[in-house]
Amino acid sequence: MNNFGKSKTKDINPIALFLIILISSFLVFLVNGIAYYVLLGMSFVVVLLFSYLEAIKRVSIYLGLYVLIKILSYIDLGLTTGAIIGLIALVLKLYPIFNIGRVLILTSPLKIMAALRKVHFPQMVSIALVTALRYLGELESRIKEIRNGMRVRGLKISPLHPVRSFEFYLIPLIYKCLQVSETLTSSIITRGIEYEGEKTSYNPIYFGILDYIVIFSFLMVFALWRLEG
Repeated sequence: MNNFGKSKTKDINPIALFLIILISSFLVFLVNGIAYYVLLGMSFVVVLLFSYLEAIKRVSIYLGLYVLIKILSYIDLGLTTGAIIGLIALVLKLYPIFNIGRVLILTSPLKIMAALRKVHFPQMVSIALVTALRYLGELESRIKEIRNGMRVRGLKISPLHPVRSFEFYLIPLIYKCLQVSETLTSSIITRGIEYEGEKTSYNPIYFGILDYIVIFSFLMVFALWRLEG
């Protein structure tokens, strides 16, 4: 990610991000009302600490989905409307997890590997986890490339032809995924991941005050939930 729009605040430790994702995964299904909106607000703060531009983007998407669900509530298309509203409502409910997960995806894989190595996480699991996160970031870029290619060729997706529209994305995405897998494999080998000696990191990875504050803030939502109950 480029530096434009990047927050000057110290980055949150990747381990702290994993922990608050785990905490949020429980909280989104437990809390409602004020406690949920506190959780949602804190997830936006985490994004804001990472990038101002990404925070604006995430807020815009949330507001857009919220407005859309309100509009659809006045449209009666039978089961179709109910299914769409239910899907959007689920996305909004899980949005705190998506926010934190987005930050984790955009975090440097080297920082994530260094953080996992600090806590003596199994290397094979660390490699698989970092590769999956990196792949998700690459997937978004590849989809944009496909969309631009479709625009140049005059191809358009249509809700009237869902199978054909799906093929426009699926076929090129399969080939691009194969290219990404080769690139990631070469990158892993180049960085000497198979070397069994002690590894170091250019950036010191440690738990700071910000990490403890963020984790404690998310844990406090449990207390707020109990008070509401």
